[in-house]
Amino acid sequence: MNMNKNKDHIASKLPRPKSGKGNILTYVVIIIVVLLFVIPILWLILSSLKTQEEMVTFPATFFPLKAQFQNYFDALTKINYFKYLTNTIVLSLIYTVPGIITTAVFGYGFARFNAPGKKIFFNILMVLLLIPPIAVLIPEYAFFTKLHLVNTYYIWLLWGIAGNPLFIYLFKQFFSYFPKELEEAALLDGCSHIGVLFRIFLPLSKSIIVTVSLLSFLTVYGDFMGPAILLSGDNTTLAVAMANGYVARNGILLTPVLLSGIVLYLIPVILIFVFGQKYYVQGFISSSGVKE
Repeated sequence: MNMNKNKDHIASKLPRPKSGKGNILTYVVIIIVVLLFVIPILWLILSSLKTQEEMVTFPATFFPLKAQFQNYFDALTKINYFKYLTNTIVLSLIYTVPGIITTAVFGYGFARFNAPGKKIFFNILMVLLLIPPIAVLIPEYAFFTKLHLVNTYYIWLLWGIAGNPLFIYLFKQFFSYFPKELEEAALLDGCSHIGVLFRIFLPLSKSIIVTVSLLSFLTVYGDFMGPAILLSGDNTTLAVAMANGYVARNGILLTPVLLSGIVLYLIPVILIFVFGQKYYVQGFISSSGVKE
């Protein structure tokens, strides 16, 4: 008898399923949101298969009359596609690899030390998050011109070493949740703080490392303004080369070829997200707290 009462009590605490109307409304909202994301991608892919004439016809058509796969071949051959793609990947890695190390060190310092002025510097870091990079791009160009670093990859190396405020914040939040006893035990065993970071904290921080690596890589991979202003010639990136290279002899932009190049340009981004999605989500969830 008591067992039945307990079961009834537990059942009363369980969330009740939504009504049929509630479920329908939820599915309608989900479908609308999915369509808002999927339709532009479909339009991009289908438009990349159109002819130049179809792109300027009115009213516009959603589907091509005949798929022009030649556009993809032209996208690869009208510019040195793979050279500029290599430039973009190398530049992204130059920024990402040292950035992971420095932002982890800065994040560890903010999370585990109680030095004088810590809160002031952390507040400055939060303010820097509000400043759009394009706002300081021209002053940076003037600065790097005086250092004779324009049209070199050293600029991205320096940016990576300096650290990104967002990535420092993510590491700081993640490291804040490590138990103090873990760190104290390592220090008692003679381990330095650098040793604690690289031997204990980072091996346990796979999700946040992958998250910051993805964000850091895509920050450079998807950037246009920085390479457009600071790089030129064969040193530039794929985004800049596509914007300037898919033009006919009469100066008309080859829109279908450009869209084909963009589709190819997005493939590495999609693959990176698909294979890193698990760690990406875990990293953001683990760093989403506001513990100070």
